[in-house]
Order: sequence, then C-alpha cells, then structure tokens
Amino acid sequence: MIYDAIVIGGGPSGLMAANILEQNKINYLLLEKNDKVGKKLLLTGGKRCNITNALSKEDFIQSLTFKHKRFLYPAIKDFGSPEIIEFFKLNGLNLVLEENFKYFPETMKSSSVFEVLTKNLNMSRLKFHHSVKDIFKSEDGFILKTSNEDFLTKRVIVATGSNAYPSTGSSGDGLVFASKLGLEFKAFTPAETYLYASYVKEALSDLQGVSILHTTVKIRGTKISSHGGLLFTHFGLTGPAILQISEFVYDELLEGDVTLVFNITDHKDDEVIRQMNSIENQKVLILKVLESLTTKRLAKKVLDMANVSNKNMNEISKKDIAKILELLISFPVKIDAVETKEKAFVNAGGVLTKELDPNTMESRKIKGLYFIGETVDLHGPIGGYNVTIGLSTGRKCALSIVEEIKKEKNQ
Repeated sequence: MIYDAIVIGGGPSGLMAANILEQNKINYLLLEKNDKVGKKLLLTGGKRCNITNALSKEDFIQSLTFKHKRFLYPAIKDFGSPEIIEFFKLNGLNLVLEENFKYFPETMKSSSVFEVLTKNLNMSRLKFHHSVKDIFKSEDGFILKTSNEDFLTKRVIVATGSNAYPSTGSSGDGLVFASKLGLEFKAFTPAETYLYASYVKEALSDLQGVSILHTTVKIRGTKISSHGGLLFTHFGLTGPAILQISEFVYDELLEGDVTLVFNITDHKDDEVIRQMNSIENQKVLILKVLESLTTKRLAKKVLDMANVSNKNMNEISKKDIAKILELLISFPVKIDAVETKEKAFVNAGGVLTKELDPNTMESRKIKGLYFIGETVDLHGPIGGYNVTIGLSTGRKCALSIVEEIKKEKNQ
C-alpha cells in the first residue's frame, strides 16, 4: 500500500498534523519510535503543559529572538493563541491564564492536553516501536525504512523534534534525514537553559538561593541582553533572564571568554546613581543604604567585593562609592559553560527556514517532503511559545496536504 502521507514523530506538531489528516479522512500513518506518543509533551511545564500565551500574534512573532521570525507569520496568523484556546475548548478542555501570560489546561495536567490531541485519532493508524532509519526518494514518493518494515508514501512529514531530552525519543533524527536528502540545517545547540559559573560556586557561594526579581542581563562587550528574574544557584545562574540569554552565551563561548553583567537592584540605574549621589555627604551607614536598594546578602557582598567597611556615607571616598555603584548596576559573573543541548529545555537549530515554504512547510527542493515543529530552526523562550509553534506548523502543513489531495481528486 502507498499512503498519502506518513508523519514521523508523535509530539505536539506530529499529533496536530495527524488530527487534521484524520479529520479530512486522509490515508495516513503516524510512526513513533517509542511505545507511546507524547512522551516529552507529558513532561512539559512540570507536567502541567504551558500550551500557549496571551500575546497578540504580532507580539508573539516580534518577541522571538531569531532573525527569520517572519517565516512563522502564515502559521501563527492562521492558528495562534486565540485559535489554539478555541481548539482545546471545542475538544472539552478549557485553558486558564496564569501570571496574566501563560495558558495552562484547567486540570493543570499535561495528560489532559495529550488526551485532546489523541482522542480523535484512529489508533490503528499509529504504529509504535517504529523507528525510521532512512528515507529514500522514489518515483512515486518516498520509501521509509523502519526498524520493523518498509513503508511507501507520497508525502513525508518529519516531526521528530530536537535534541532536548533524548530519553523521550527526541534524538535529532530529523537532521539526519535532512542531511541525507540534501537540505541545509543548523546543528542543534542548547537554548533556554542554565549557566555554569565556578566563580559563583566558589567566590559567591554565600549568595546561593538569592534571587533578583527584575534585572537586565548583558553579555559584556556585546549588545546582547535579556530581561527578567535571576537566581544564584550552587552551580551558577538560572532564572528567566538567564534562560533567555543562554543560547547567545553558548555562541559567544565558542569565540572566547564570556562575562555577564547585570543590575542587582530592582531600581533603574539612573535612580540608583541619583540616590547614592544625594546622600554621599550624609551620616548614614552605607550598608543601610545598600539594603534599601537590594537584598541583605547582596548588600554585604557588594561591600566585601568593593573592599569597603560599613562606614557612614560621608566617610567613604568618591572612588569607593563609584566602585559600589558599578557593582550595583553592572555586577559581573564570568560564565564557564552552558548546560548541554540534551538537558536544555529547548534547542536552537534545525532545518533552515530558507529550505521550506512558510505557507506549507514543504521542502523547496523535494516535493512531498515536510518538516514541522522543533525539527525546524524555530524556537522561542519558555512560556508556551514552542508548543504553539509546534501546533501551528503541524496544522499548516497538514492542511496544505489536504488541499493538494483535494485538487488531485478533482483533476
């Protein structure tokens, strides 16, 4: 038998594509290397699954950090946050807003998301323990060689994910296929992950567990920055601002040393400078002043690092005040390494978008070959971006196949 389409991989993008194909009675199969689909999906968001977010479609795209973000416009325009919320509602699952930004299933269980994405599928069309080893272009379409048998299909949808959490089956197979078929790609690298710093572990061990709610983190010597919370840990740094900047730290480390600088106060830099200058001649202890600007532990650490004793402001030299100010608004931490791509929440990299048609997700070089979800060089920060990208590209791809098959039948 030759199938109209075969989906490789049962993550969010593959399952959404399968739903569209099922709904339109397309002769398809979904091949999954594991004993069940959705293994990584079930772990997402601490097993709660942050499905999407409250950003408008334009803001969603603009908040992405890669240069080719406009590639996503057709998929997100048709199936962004409002449509995703409606899709789950129509399938019996309401999504609830948390922190005025993230949408989770009302059950707070990723298994509920999994149930929606699988309940309408004909399970006989899902073949488990079928790891695709190779894809060959044939006269009529493609030959898929799996660990069990070979399959013939007119179209292939590659939805194999990235390299993040390979224990869930996400082992980067899509790039192996892309390489053999002559498509250009960027190797998967860590994004949205922790940073290791021996300086924090050794010299700043007393700051472990200290958090800064709002800060701007910069890579010294570059224009790269991120905003959000930061946490000192036993191994280095984490928190939203760190996760967002981690992929750029990885790239910069390939070129040489990397030092991050960030403000350790919730106050704006000019406010801190103005406040310090306004009381420099007053009889008030410097530690008291610093504790009003940051946490007690950070205040003490700043004095230690500046080598200034706890004296009144009017007894401290302008040179020492300048050193203290510099630490408050540009606290430095040298970074040693980024967490591996296998343990990162998200990977950067994938099949280059220039290889694909954004309106169909089809290869520009090989007709009938599609790449969707995390297999493509598309990713976003934590906050529902990546599930949204997976669902929207999976849907876009499958609908284009449905339209193509309808045209063929009408000819």
